[in-house]
Amino acid sequence: MNLRLLLTLFPALVAGPLGAQVADEGILVVRAGGREIGSESFRITSGEAGLRITAKAVYGGTRPPLELAASLERTAPGDEMAFQLEHRGGPAGSEVYAVQKRNRLTIRRVQRGGEQASEAPGGSGLVLLADSVFALYLQVLPVAPDAGRTLTAVIPQSGRRVSFGVRRLPSADAGGTLIRLSGGLEGEIALGNRGELLRITLPALGLEAIRKRD
Repeated sequence: MNLRLLLTLFPALVAGPLGAQVADEGILVVRAGGREIGSESFRITSGEAGLRITAKAVYGGTRPPLELAASLERTAPGDEMAFQLEHRGGPAGSEVYAVQKRNRLTIRRVQRGGEQASEAPGGSGLVLLADSVFALYLQVLPVAPDAGRTLTAVIPQSGRRVSFGVRRLPSADAGGTLIRLSGGLEGEIALGNRGELLRITLPALGLEAIRKRD
């Protein structure tokens, strides 16, 4: 199975939004305890039909280096999604696919020796995240009101579900915006005055991803 096959379940996503444009793209430097451990390139495309996020992260702590390639398609209402994660290098390679349709989430994990499939409840308040891929956090931006909202994160690699709060606040960084995460996921997403991603901080994990300046 590949993402093209998954997207046959989503005609709106396959067609692509008319007038879709790149909302942001760049490179993040990933640090743990202040020490650089990897990098992530990302691209965000948005349009009337929804949002597309692609990212590739490389971590050099193993030989060969760990490489993660992620892709997420999400319709504008947020009730349909298609997710793909490829894991290369490190101890073993694997692939994870997830599809949400009609408030039902289906996850398929493929690795050497076999594969697994599972189903779980979905919904418009659900986001799909991946360990060590930061750009996927940007899918909370369209659903982060000033007054705050509770969302559910699912990590398809493990199937773990986490409830967390998200709230939009003004930021001192160049007149931008701060998205604060609380509860089961704690952190901050800092945006510049043009909506560009500046950094993502996850203090409970001791991790931060900071935009690399041109």
